[in-house]
Amino acid sequence: MLVDLNLNGKQVIIVGGGTEGLRKLRGLEDQSCEIILITNRLNKIIKGLQDKGSLSLRKEHVKDASFLKDYENPFLVLACTNNKLLNRAITREARLMGALSYAVDDPSVSDFSYASIINIEGILQIAISTSGRSPIVARRFRIKAERVLRRLISKSDIENIRLQEAARRMIRTRIPTVNERKDFLYSIINNATIQKLIKEDRIDDARAELVALINSWEGKGN
Repeated sequence: MLVDLNLNGKQVIIVGGGTEGLRKLRGLEDQSCEIILITNRLNKIIKGLQDKGSLSLRKEHVKDASFLKDYENPFLVLACTNNKLLNRAITREARLMGALSYAVDDPSVSDFSYASIINIEGILQIAISTSGRSPIVARRFRIKAERVLRRLISKSDIENIRLQEAARRMIRTRIPTVNERKDFLYSIINNATIQKLIKEDRIDDARAELVALINSWEGKGN
């Protein structure tokens, strides 16, 4: 089962600053979570992310899982060291603390497996997973699929996602029932004026039309 975790405001601990640790770090940059990186490495990439405020760095050579006692409520712990036994110990301790845990080299002790992600403008994510059986094959499929999807998915599609997000926020308290809100969101997709404005890249005008549509919808007493 593929899931998209809501990490907003949650604490995520990454142990290990090598290739895998950095890969996981990069995947978390736009998740609005609190990232703590524990590593004895300090390279330009890590230093740059630290300077940007994208992470908190704890420079330490990790020998066991005792460091986790310094954290009260981690939501997610990613063990990305090159030591399989250490990764197992970290995931075991993290699970005892109530956190989701992941060992980069051992799907059997992890609470989930990482999918290979196609990320389009930080808005649309498409996951390809082999459930940990072969990350290499998943990555190869991702590369093939990404070439096709980037041709199929237009700028208008991305702007429609952004407009739907804005609409959902605006109608949450203005349109009372789930079914009515669903019908309204479909009406945006089917609104010829809004779709024409999006295709013409007149996004502010499309948003103004959205507000007018909400007001009109309320006026009908739907």
